[in-house]
Amino acid sequence: MLKAVLIDDELIALKELKLQLENSGKIQVIESFANPLEGFLNLSVLKPDVVFLDIDMPEVSGIYLAEQIMITYPEIRIIFVTAFDQYAINAFELNAVDYILKPVTLDRIKKAVSKLEEKIAQRIESDFYSLSNQYEESVKKFFIHEQDNIILLSIKDIYYIEAENKTVRIRTKNRKYSSNHPINYYHRKLKDLNFFQAHRGYLVNLDKVSAIIPKINYSFDIKLADIDDIVPVSRARIKLLKQLLEI
Repeated sequence: MLKAVLIDDELIALKELKLQLENSGKIQVIESFANPLEGFLNLSVLKPDVVFLDIDMPEVSGIYLAEQIMITYPEIRIIFVTAFDQYAINAFELNAVDYILKPVTLDRIKKAVSKLEEKIAQRIESDFYSLSNQYEESVKKFFIHEQDNIILLSIKDIYYIEAENKTVRIRTKNRKYSSNHPINYYHRKLKDLNFFQAHRGYLVNLDKVSAIIPKINYSFDIKLADIDDIVPVSRARIKLLKQLLEI
């Protein structure tokens, strides 16, 4: 029997999903979590075969969380539980991603579990990275890995993101965090969240901009509120920046 962990911020949905999975006779639910970070942190101990994962959660998107699970625990399978529309369902099927539509039914769960068993037997992998790229979804918080700890970093606390050699650094008011993701990854994830690509190597939170400082040769710098850091603006981007800031 396959061991499962459930992650969904709605307690009623968790209870219903657990009941239906247990009624299928093929899944043992070993734990349920309403907090996505807590669920993620417990995967190393619980070692499930599959995670049933809600997509629409207030702190962390299920698609983003699925990425983090695949990076850290590539052996764990994921089945999304979603109320998304047909456009999203087509994307799941295109990328061989398993899903169950809400409200869940026993018949739909049996089909998903049967498909899961087949994929495990044939070693078929789901392409979560292509799915995430296809959605170009905006995230609310990022997982930052520091040794054995994981920090859930809120988007509103980010001042700017800088590509420095082969490392990306995320600047908050009090410190910098390092990331192995390229800056284009963050550009995609921060889509429509008021971040501006001031330069090829910089993404700036426009909510943190306090001034635009002119320099020689018609170039400019961005001054940020509450910190001393200066971010350069490329000549090609200054006109758009002024328009966005309504200067």
